[in-house]
Amino acid sequence: MSEIHFKHVTKIFGRKVEAVKDLSFIIEDGEYISLIGPSGCGKTTTLRLLAGTIMPTKGRIFFDNTAMENISIQDRNIGFVFQHFAIFPHMSIWENVAYGPSVRGRSKIDIENLVEKALKSLQLSDKAELYPISLSAPEWQKTALARVLASEARILLLDEPLGALDQKIREEFQVFLRNLVKKERLTAIHVTHDQAEALTISDRVVVMNKGQLVQIGSPTDLLFTPNNIFASFFVGESDFLVGVVVDDREKYSEVKVGNNIIKVKNMGIERGKRVVVAIRREFFQIEKVSVEDKTRQDSKLNSLPGVVIQDQFLGLLKRIKIKLENQQIIEAKIHAKNPIHFKEHDNVRVIIDPDSARSFNYPKEGIVSALEM
Repeated sequence: MSEIHFKHVTKIFGRKVEAVKDLSFIIEDGEYISLIGPSGCGKTTTLRLLAGTIMPTKGRIFFDNTAMENISIQDRNIGFVFQHFAIFPHMSIWENVAYGPSVRGRSKIDIENLVEKALKSLQLSDKAELYPISLSAPEWQKTALARVLASEARILLLDEPLGALDQKIREEFQVFLRNLVKKERLTAIHVTHDQAEALTISDRVVVMNKGQLVQIGSPTDLLFTPNNIFASFFVGESDFLVGVVVDDREKYSEVKVGNNIIKVKNMGIERGKRVVVAIRREFFQIEKVSVEDKTRQDSKLNSLPGVVIQDQFLGLLKRIKIKLENQQIIEAKIHAKNPIHFKEHDNVRVIIDPDSARSFNYPKEGIVSALEM
């Protein structure tokens, strides 16, 4: 069992710098967790706290109900995998993998069994006598993982482990790594700047900002039902419409944005309250509007009028930049093979799916401060 529990953990460096602030969450046994957030948000500090290389200033960390403050690094049953392959170039692959159990004083037979099992799990059995210089980058990282398995660690800490791999290899290795963690029944904590990687590989993702936990949830939770404005902003791409709730009696609230009213999923915000409506750019739909229809707003459509100011090709997607009637600029991402071609100065109607829009109370500190990283 390898359940991890953070209880109100704070880490202060020097006198003032709160690298992690009041961090409380549970990582379940066998769970694959990723930590994401802007640079300096506390991801690496959280990993170091788990490893025991630094101690909390306040709060406690538990592994299976055992407090960790008096447990040394070597006794925490943790394995490390870094972006820069931490293997010994002067040792063969076999010797690299055997290093951990050898240091722990395991018997020769135990070491052989552990190494053979680890090499087999990582598909490196035929590379055992080779030296790292003969291996590819993915094989170097597999060697680092094999060394973790041979050490019998049950908790795996990964700090940008795929950052040195080419994109295609990286995507393949994500699947390999997740399957390995599940097969070996490890608990994994993975720090990455790559959101797509985190969403692909994880059971749950922790979003952090300014040392605090912003949201923890499944990849689909974070993409489709973020519970605050920062999570909606940081994960993927969203635009924000500012408005006022004018009706909150039904399944959908009516929000006045500029001179227009749109319906969004009712989030329990009272009538008269100022709100921020968050919409992922992939969820916008765009229709051209003829000159004759420019002043007519179709009541059947949950839409806002605007004018195209840019059409940018991104490969499989196109980014359409639109200035709305209230002068706000939003961006929609549509498939490049969309049969409708937009050009600058086209009058358009931006259609909003009520179920894809999330509304939040307007932040007291203002939108800019709420989204500050």
